[in-house]
Amino acid sequence: MLLIFATGARLGAQFTESPHTVAPGRFLLEMDAITLSVKKEDDFKYTALGIATATVTTGLTSSLDLQVLAQLYLSQEIETAGFTDRHTGVGDMEVRAKWKFYDEGGTAVAVLPFIKFPTGSDGVGSGAVEGGVILPWSTQFPGGFKFTAQAEVDMLRNDADDGYDTNWGAAACASHPLVGGFGIYGETVIYKSTGGEPYTGYLGGGVTYAMSEHAIWDYALYKGFSDGANDWTTTLRFNFSF
Repeated sequence: MLLIFATGARLGAQFTESPHTVAPGRFLLEMDAITLSVKKEDDFKYTALGIATATVTTGLTSSLDLQVLAQLYLSQEIETAGFTDRHTGVGDMEVRAKWKFYDEGGTAVAVLPFIKFPTGSDGVGSGAVEGGVILPWSTQFPGGFKFTAQAEVDMLRNDADDGYDTNWGAAACASHPLVGGFGIYGETVIYKSTGGEPYTGYLGGGVTYAMSEHAIWDYALYKGFSDGANDWTTTLRFNFSF
């Protein structure tokens, strides 16, 4: 399975999670409108498509929010030696909570535990309860630069379906506003499982456009730089707060 889907789509403007929480009584919709990922080797080709992967967040207190993530449509296709195997359907659902326990001088740190329920269609969802915890951190630098990073550990069902592997991850993103509501960022994402598979690494960047204070579009392109990664992943995202 495409790891960036399986762990993923935990979305602020980028894959790297922000430590900041949504204010009480407010809501934030974060959606991957479309994500496409491709891997090709000799006579093997893997294609994954995600549409409308959405996270809805509401603030409970000034430092605590609650999030629900739903993967509304996923498609995965493998072509090899003249054989094609394709699965489509609804993905799994996550429930997450974020607690921001430090916010001073432009630097913030939070902890974000989550649990994923096997609500997905056969061949698309994991078929098992999985979960983990993320530790996001961000700080502001002179000149308008913002740096965000996170560490993550997940418990994911193994390929043999007889236990769980521990999945370790890290991500970092540097961003800077431009003019006219535009901004740019660069990002790297790395995951490694104890199950023995090669590590997964992506490097990419994107452009954001703020239509208003409450609505932001984000287009990103990522290149896999490890054996365990897909060749290319591209994503169009939309965030709306209300």
